[in-house]
Amino acid sequence: MSVATLSPAAFNASEQATTAFAPSGETFARSHGRVCDRANSKWSPAKVLRTAMADSDRFVVQLDYVDSKGKRTRRTVSPIRFAASDRFLGLCLCREEPRQFHLSRCSNFQLLDADDVIMPVEMVELD
Repeated sequence: MSVATLSPAAFNASEQATTAFAPSGETFARSHGRVCDRANSKWSPAKVLRTAMADSDRFVVQLDYVDSKGKRTRRTVSPIRFAASDRFLGLCLCREEPRQFHLSRCSNFQLLDADDVIMPVEMVELD
């Protein structure tokens, strides 16, 4: 999967939209006008989620999730909103249903270009 490309005009609009959800001083990481893997590895999970929430037509999030029974899976999610300080609501593109995700059960957040994702996305078992 490729990372999202941003034109300078789209970058400025996306940056302004994300800044509304992000603490002051946080902006999109840039590398030749692209949101890149390097940025994904340095961004906090909350920043990855806020970025995808701010521009849901452009971004989705891939993450590893441990369910209440201890089953580990890799999911692709379109985050909708934070439900509480420890959870977020998102459309699981694997199950094609809205789900609540506990942040303490999530890891390995990656921001993906939504254009590269075709539903339903395969849910990969990690164990």
